[in-house]
Amino acid sequence: MALLVRACLISFAFCLAVCTAACAQDDDSEAAPFAYQVDQINAGLPPVERQLRLDTPRSTIDSYLEAIEDDDFARAAHVLNLSAIPLEEQAEQAPRLALMLAFVLRRHNLIDWSELPDQPDARVLPDLAQSGSPYSRRSIELGEVRLDGRPVPISLQRFQAGEDEPVWLFSPLTVERTPEIFAEIRPGLLGRWIPLEERLDNLGKDSSWELLAAALLLVAGILSGVTVYYGLRALAKRLSWLRSGRKIGLTLSILVAAIAIRFGATDLVLLTGPIASNLAIASEAVGLAAGGWLFVQVVAAVSLGLSRRYVVPLEIDDPGNRRIKTTVYVMRRMALVFVALLWLGYIIHRVGVFDSFGLSVLASAGALGVLVTIAARPLLGNMVAGLQIALTDPLRVGDVVVYDGHWATVEDIAFAHTVLRTWLDTRLIVPHSDFLSKPFENWSKEGEEVRRIVKIPVDYRIEVDQVRRKVEEIVEGDPRSTSAPLVELVEADAETAVLWIWISGSTSFTSWYLHNEIREKVIAFLRDLEDGAYLPRQRHVLLRGDPRRS
Repeated sequence: MALLVRACLISFAFCLAVCTAACAQDDDSEAAPFAYQVDQINAGLPPVERQLRLDTPRSTIDSYLEAIEDDDFARAAHVLNLSAIPLEEQAEQAPRLALMLAFVLRRHNLIDWSELPDQPDARVLPDLAQSGSPYSRRSIELGEVRLDGRPVPISLQRFQAGEDEPVWLFSPLTVERTPEIFAEIRPGLLGRWIPLEERLDNLGKDSSWELLAAALLLVAGILSGVTVYYGLRALAKRLSWLRSGRKIGLTLSILVAAIAIRFGATDLVLLTGPIASNLAIASEAVGLAAGGWLFVQVVAAVSLGLSRRYVVPLEIDDPGNRRIKTTVYVMRRMALVFVALLWLGYIIHRVGVFDSFGLSVLASAGALGVLVTIAARPLLGNMVAGLQIALTDPLRVGDVVVYDGHWATVEDIAFAHTVLRTWLDTRLIVPHSDFLSKPFENWSKEGEEVRRIVKIPVDYRIEVDQVRRKVEEIVEGDPRSTSAPLVELVEADAETAVLWIWISGSTSFTSWYLHNEIREKVIAFLRDLEDGAYLPRQRHVLLRGDPRRS
């Protein structure tokens, strides 16, 4: 029993000690607020007639913006911690620093009222799902601004000088870096003529002078583009090596006009209203589109130059040249797709579509991807098949093929289809996926020499040596033939036989004409040989005693 009483007394004493320590800690926390202790705050500034409310982060920003709107920049300067500035210079520099900081805050949209606490200690209350306990803060970051590639925080901090009440002010680092951040915004050459106070009042709003400046920038950009266009045409008439540049004159002039407008809106005149954002996005979109199309035109011109220099005409082409031409054709179209996708992605990023849709876009990305994949399956399949043609080399530009019963020449390998030029000089358009899914004959895969067979039906009594000598006589000395012809009796039945004449031509076209000429001359020879006795004929046999004769 005595031991139980002693244990109770010890427990009671321990609890009393803990409570006493906790109360003492609370008393100490009330006596010493959670703030940065400093000797003095803005001692170089003159006192203000109306005191600012700086006890909470929200009230500090509210008082600061109210003073800025009233053009009372000397009063707004009391919201800055000027400890990084010498005392004798604080009164002179502080109003200008307050004005520049206000411009930076609005220009970068750093004030989010929902994130500004209205408690003196900026207390954070965790959600019910979080296990942490509430805690106080003495520093709040409004955002970051990039300066020379490094992030510079724009923050409020809580300071206390001696026994005075703690106040929330912009941090010394923020105040010290404000001139550099403001200079990074590039107010523009003509923008320096406009007072900063007026530019701050017009920030984010339409104004008459911005409308006039935007109109002048558009006119100047269009004039610069027109000058480049006609200047390039004039030079092309005098300089022969610039004649090919006339084709890119319009695209280049549009690109120059877009660059001029973009440069004027950012470096010449800083437009800060809605006109600025729309003009900047429009000029970037037009400039990027013109630049992408110019890149495609340059790639097309280079590929054409390579084809003319390294690839000979199709009539005397060889497999190596056709492979170069095919690779150039396919890579040119792949470059077009790459530039188009890059341009579209950058424009979406600049417009901020994903920022607007937010999580809804992410939530529907999976379903959208499935739908796009299903809808674009034929296009994607043809793209992959076109790339497969370029890599595996089953056919090349200039090859002679037989596809689906059509004898044709591969004229072009486009983005999603192959263009075949038929014997009748018509164009057969075949999707890449269909082309590779069906078998086809490539007569010039290993070279331009093409072997053909002339089939001639004759009477089975024919003497093949006579025909063989005639074919050798026809082919002898003909430059179109690349090897000696071969004549054989391949097929025969009770009535007729079929002679096969193998010939070889230097190209597909010459072999075709040689093939037709040999057929014509051999048939004429057989017609004149013993009055056509060896031409194919039908025989009717009459048998004696046939009851059908009676």
